[in-house]
Amino acid sequence: MAEDMGDVVPFRTPHPLDPADPQVSLIKAAPQPVEPTSVIPGKPYGVPALPPDPAGDTPLTPQWARTRNGWRSRADVARRARIRAARRWVRRQRTEHGQAAQIVRGERRVRAWVAGVDGVQVKAARHGAHVASRQAERAARRARWARLPLVAGKADQAQAEAERAMTAALAAHRTYQTARKNARRGRMIRGSAVYGPTAATFAAAYAEGGGLGLALAALGLCAGCAILGRRLDVEESRDAERTTLGDGDPMTEDMLNRAFREVGLIRGDQSLRLILPSGLDHAGRNWTATLDLPGGLVYDAVKAKEVQLAGALGINRCQLDITKMGREDRISLWAAPSDPFLKARCSPLVGTADRINTWRDGIPMAFTKRGEIIHATVSDYSYLLAGTTRSGKGMGLVNVLAGAVLDPRVNIRLFDGKGTGEYVGIAPVLATYVRRNPARLVEFLRVLAAEMERRADILTDLGLSKASEALLDKLGGIELVIVDELATYTAKKGLSAEYAEEITELLAQIAAVGAALGIVLVLATQVPESDIVPTRLRANCAARWAMRTESADSSNVILGKGKAGDGYDASKIGIEVHNRGRGWLTTPDTGFVEVRSLFIDEKKGELLSVMSAALPIRAEFGSLPGAFRDPVEAELIAITGASSVAGGPDGKGAAVRARTLSVLDHMRQAAEATGRGNVTRAEVFERLAAVDPQYRRADGEDDGTYAARAGRVLAAGLKDLGADVAESRLRLPDGSRPNGWTLDAIESALNVPV
Repeated sequence: MAEDMGDVVPFRTPHPLDPADPQVSLIKAAPQPVEPTSVIPGKPYGVPALPPDPAGDTPLTPQWARTRNGWRSRADVARRARIRAARRWVRRQRTEHGQAAQIVRGERRVRAWVAGVDGVQVKAARHGAHVASRQAERAARRARWARLPLVAGKADQAQAEAERAMTAALAAHRTYQTARKNARRGRMIRGSAVYGPTAATFAAAYAEGGGLGLALAALGLCAGCAILGRRLDVEESRDAERTTLGDGDPMTEDMLNRAFREVGLIRGDQSLRLILPSGLDHAGRNWTATLDLPGGLVYDAVKAKEVQLAGALGINRCQLDITKMGREDRISLWAAPSDPFLKARCSPLVGTADRINTWRDGIPMAFTKRGEIIHATVSDYSYLLAGTTRSGKGMGLVNVLAGAVLDPRVNIRLFDGKGTGEYVGIAPVLATYVRRNPARLVEFLRVLAAEMERRADILTDLGLSKASEALLDKLGGIELVIVDELATYTAKKGLSAEYAEEITELLAQIAAVGAALGIVLVLATQVPESDIVPTRLRANCAARWAMRTESADSSNVILGKGKAGDGYDASKIGIEVHNRGRGWLTTPDTGFVEVRSLFIDEKKGELLSVMSAALPIRAEFGSLPGAFRDPVEAELIAITGASSVAGGPDGKGAAVRARTLSVLDHMRQAAEATGRGNVTRAEVFERLAAVDPQYRRADGEDDGTYAARAGRVLAAGLKDLGADVAESRLRLPDGSRPNGWTLDAIESALNVPV
């Protein structure tokens, strides 16, 4: 049950706003004359007053932003901005925007500039010279053939064309030579301008500083190349307008519209309408926005694409939370810069010595992404907790126990199916504690079913359909039945095969009706399968908490058919240590919400410290095990002859046969309880009335009649034991002298040495 929950932080951050301060409006009123003052009267933070603003154009500055906490929040935001900038720089090094890529790009550009563009002219001139030479060669060949007798009369013309072609070829060759010479001279000049100073710098650096000088010169050269290579060779491949929360960009309306369009939630001509501007919370960490959805888009459609929407915003799904704001077309969108469940949070019950009200206020069980504490009431519904080994299920039960022990009206009945000793330490506050005993659980559930009928009769007489807090004392308190590892008792093979079917049926009946009568079940298992948690039993547990499971089917066994397909899939929770206690919780009060259980460190004895704080609370209330009349345990003892109060006589959860106390035993206990060495008749009758109905006062029975009747019943009981206890007249500290018995006389009758 004790599990490492990772780093731990306090469960609540102090709010910088003074609750007494008025709400800040984002709409400026008409300018009003303001008397300049140094401090706003009545403000505990000593907030400086704003200067007069007749024109009404001064930016709105909330009062809390000018307090000490406000400045601390600003500094925190600035620090986070610096950290994010550093992280973005590191991530950029692996891309074409990194410094190494810039240096390579800059060096390439320098070489390209030194080479120049003259090479194109040289190539063009060379091509022209080549073409002119070929033409001159063909013209000379034609001139030679023109001298033959067959083509007489054309020799002069052909010779003239050959001479012109030769002249053009010579001119083209001279142009090529000139272009090549100019290109070489240009490259020499530009190369000297670039490499000359560089070489001189390196030489001077080496002369002055040796190797260190060369390193500094190289660093300077790299810096220069990086500056020259900052711009990409082509148009920016990264969309400058695409901003994401994952890159540290602020949440804006344009970002949200782009993300919703990318995942297909809205069309290109549609846009979201922000009801409240997006901004950071008071801690300066998380982004929030409230917006209206356009064109018939509703909350369920957005929730179904929560994973895709988180990807479009550049964050993980666990960093995004979408909730409905009273209407189907209005949502609240919340985003965190990191996993909000990465660090565990301490339970507020650790270190407290105050009594809590589990019926009205509930037990702090878990926290949501937004840091809100989920309180689970022990009044209206039963609970089902499930998850694989080391998923944090045990920590959920620890939170239930820690809250229940601090409410003295709760009778805790714990049946540990694992059979280990993890609950032995808190046995003194458990009304019933049994380890790995299916037969005992069957007997208990039968008795509890009868107790349920008794409570139903009381409500029927009052004309009520369900219990209320005002009726708890009349009903006998809250019965909280915890079954840890349900598979031990409901598996149809193995230890519980003989009892599994009856246990399942009784649990389903109690879960269906018991909550309305003040009887609440908390069932936990690490085997979330349909034969372990049948549909009828699961359906009657209105509060269900699914921690990490092996498959989507197992998640559906806990949360309901098809819920994994709706996005509530506990099988997608990671196996890492920091995910222990994390899961999907659904109750009639919260709906489906992703949570992580609060942390109580058993290794440090925090659960035992909560129990220690509960002992005086329960002692004062009179609800410690064995100190109050417990009809459930009394009936179990009557049926089985075995007691499981506070884990039984050995306190280790083994139900053992109890020794039946006689009338003399009760008389001796009553005498010992007075501390006077004696006990009056009235005190004996009061003691016996708590364990035997025939000693209770009947309705309308006066003192004399009751004393005479109870005396006759007591005398008959002593006669049956063959005991003769001498009654005497006692002298009490207040001066009265009632009839009663001394402790010596009672012990003599019991044959117990003084």
